Amino acid sequence: MKLCLVIPVFGNHADTLACLRMLAGQSSANFEVVVADDGSPEPPPSWLPEFPFLTWQRNPHRGFAGNCNNGAREALRRGATHLLFLNNDTAFGTGFIAAWERRIAALPEALLSPVIYWFDRPDEIWYSGGKRGIHVPFVRLARPCPTRTEVDLLCGCALLLPASAWLALRGFDESFRLYYEDFDLCLRARRLGLHLYVDPDPDLAVRHRVSRSSPVAWAKHFRMITSRYLFIRRHYQGLSLYCCLFLTAPQLAVTIAANLPDWRGLRSAVTQGFTG
Repeated sequence: MKLCLVIPVFGNHADTLACLRMLAGQSSANFEVVVADDGSPEPPPSWLPEFPFLTWQRNPHRGFAGNCNNGAREALRRGATHLLFLNNDTAFGTGFIAAWERRIAALPEALLSPVIYWFDRPDEIWYSGGKRGIHVPFVRLARPCPTRTEVDLLCGCALLLPASAWLALRGFDESFRLYYEDFDLCLRARRLGLHLYVDPDPDLAVRHRVSRSSPVAWAKHFRMITSRYLFIRRHYQGLSLYCCLFLTAPQLAVTIAANLPDWRGLRSAVTQGFTG
């Protein structure tokens, strides 16, 4: 087994540094890290030599999914048997890596994710995986998960999968430049017969600061709108497709009312979602 973490970043070097220092303090040192930089406006930080387990990969800007794919290719080139995608705006305990090693030994072919908590409210769940349904494009479920549970969907905030599964799936679909690329990958994995589990082990638990590297408000909403329509078109059919499309209307209305959009950008986002 060779575990390699892929940490996608765009700016926000302060959170990346904090994440890497938590990794440096792990009880197990049996891992490597590839930080995939999606063409950040800032130059690479000066503290890179502080972390001997780190490879910093500077990529052209191509969006979250493409950046993760670049990082995964580097991890596979370095001999990774398992990839752990981890957001840089996360926090975790000193037994984090050792817990992943135990899970990989027990379930070497599965896709796995921990229960994810809010950073500022560490007893409150942000996301805990779930089953496929018409709610998926609109709501992230945050239900208690007392035991390891097989699900259809896991969050890319902290997502582990074997290299063989990554290669079979051909990585994230880069049509999703930001958002829903993780759900799309999970549903494709289910169609291949792979098993997905959310694991409540407290040593795996992640606290998430949420969207610390996301662009300004409406740029973020535009990407969400486009990716939501793409996701619905690709993974729903018949009545469920029409239900999801119907539900996008009130959600879009609330978003517009709360944020006063750039109308040209909004039109472009919807158009790309239906034609991309």
